[in-house]
Amino acid sequence: MNKTVFISSTFVDLKEERKEVWELLKKYDVLVRGMEQFGARKEDSLTTCITEVEQSDIYVGIIGYRLGSIDNKTGKSYTQLEYDKALELGKEILIYIIDDESSKVSPKYIEFDKIPKLNSFKDTLKERHTIDTFKDSEELKQKLSRQFEKYLTKKEAEKKTKTKDDFSQSKLTLEKFFLVPKAISGAEVKLRVKFDKTISPASKAICQITNMDFGKTTCANIRIVEPNIDAENFKSIIIGFKKLDDYLKLDKNKEYVIYGNVWFHENKIKSITTRFKDISYQIWDDDYYYGQEHQNQEEPQPFVVKKEIGEGQIVLTLKEIEK
Repeated sequence: MNKTVFISSTFVDLKEERKEVWELLKKYDVLVRGMEQFGARKEDSLTTCITEVEQSDIYVGIIGYRLGSIDNKTGKSYTQLEYDKALELGKEILIYIIDDESSKVSPKYIEFDKIPKLNSFKDTLKERHTIDTFKDSEELKQKLSRQFEKYLTKKEAEKKTKTKDDFSQSKLTLEKFFLVPKAISGAEVKLRVKFDKTISPASKAICQITNMDFGKTTCANIRIVEPNIDAENFKSIIIGFKKLDDYLKLDKNKEYVIYGNVWFHENKIKSITTRFKDISYQIWDDDYYYGQEHQNQEEPQPFVVKKEIGEGQIVLTLKEIEK
């Protein structure tokens, strides 16, 4: 039996995003519910939306910078009420929130007076779900495509269509990212990796870059096996709290296929890890050391180790471990 997908979002600001999702869903044996095909009905628009959610299997929430129409009775937006119904009925829920750092949204679409309420709604979604972000309609389509592969069945014609190898596509994405990281920040990549047993708390600076909670985020060492790229700057991966248990259960002697996101920040940070325990240590007082005669001390080394540090900071975050 074909599954049914409900697309929930405001309309005027997310026309292109909704259009891309509808086009994407044409590749699957699926029924699509959304305001585009509601037409004229006896019931009011909110009742129509809630009824469509009830009849759907998968709820796709796309959140931009608008709350949209407000229900006078509850004080909540239609999008919030659609989400509440999907949560209440235990629907499969996929949440995509616009990326504040890289999106290019016209100010005319922003409801400035509703921003506090909208941000509260976004915080609730982030707390309850493993959300993803998007900067434009193309990236949203790309990210939803992999999720739909899990839950939906492709049409026979689409199954026969030759697609690009995931690792090859990821390699192209990474090569482009290393050239223009700000333009590609947030992109998803598929990698085969070997995890190290070392894991540490992630620093506050890294959490700010990746929009993760400081004190609830960790950093693990990895080695990228596939695709074959210069991964000098990707020796670590940032793991959110919701994925920590998945990581801890892994056999660190095996290789795993993962999906991750790459991020860029203009400022270089001092450390990607931190510690929550105070420590004390001693260092040599150079003035004292070189001002005294120490016959048994070793001579200072006749060389200096220099390391060239690149500008900016690139980060890899764990999104999912393929079963």
